[in-house]
Amino acid sequence: MDIIHAVTTRILPRHAQRALADRLRVMPAVVVTGSRQTGKSALAQVLAPGERRFVSLDDLDAVELARRDPEALVEGTPVTLDEVQRDPDLLRAVKRAIDRRRRAGQFLTGSANLLLMRGVSESLAGRASYLTLWPMARREQRGLGRCGVWEEILRAEDGGWLGLLGADPAGPEEWEALARRGGFPTPAVHIRTAADRAIWFEGYVRTYLKRDLQTLSSITALPDFRRLMRAACLRLGQLLNQTELARDVALPQPTARTTCPSRGQSSSRR
Repeated sequence: MDIIHAVTTRILPRHAQRALADRLRVMPAVVVTGSRQTGKSALAQVLAPGERRFVSLDDLDAVELARRDPEALVEGTPVTLDEVQRDPDLLRAVKRAIDRRRRAGQFLTGSANLLLMRGVSESLAGRASYLTLWPMARREQRGLGRCGVWEEILRAEDGGWLGLLGADPAGPEEWEALARRGGFPTPAVHIRTAADRAIWFEGYVRTYLKRDLQTLSSITALPDFRRLMRAACLRLGQLLNQTELARDVALPQPTARTTCPSRGQSSSRR
């Protein structure tokens, strides 16, 4: 389960909260997707506390009920189903409940890349809105609940930009420190030293390679993928050329193309 807590255990506001509330007002279901540890569970719990049941399939009792009697799990008051990928068949019960009730905001589910996971046959097409939760922006880490002042800058006259930036409560910060800290809530907000963050990131990568990747894809050569992943990370913000990428990590170009697709082109923005 993804948790975002400050030192005082206060959940930090996220920029996506308004978009999530808007989608729940319109659609029967909302699926919050995003990488592991971006804060999906915390975002789901902070929305309308007390008005929605919260069921996590990390709970073995909930998993047992989902497999034995999924209808009982989805009936009644609006419900948030966390880690729903642990029992993809539960989505069929969600679909049936939506078709019976036809009400907005019935279900909120959280999962990392639900549609890419093997064994997931139900997409809730036409019944659900998908919202991606990205890692925390710097202003979210500061407790401001937003991603920037771009709207204000676009509305302002050219000469007013410096004043807007100077009045920004987030204040200036060296970009190198921000890049090293990253946007995952735990290392960005709670861990204070670079050495401790390195331990956290090493564990995150290990979990992704040995657990999540096997669920999302059929990649078997994990050492090769790890080298490819590192090389791709060093190219963030650049054009991705699969041939060059494969050459740099000593892999055949077809392997790089399969592992790191770019919408069928030899290069694309990543």
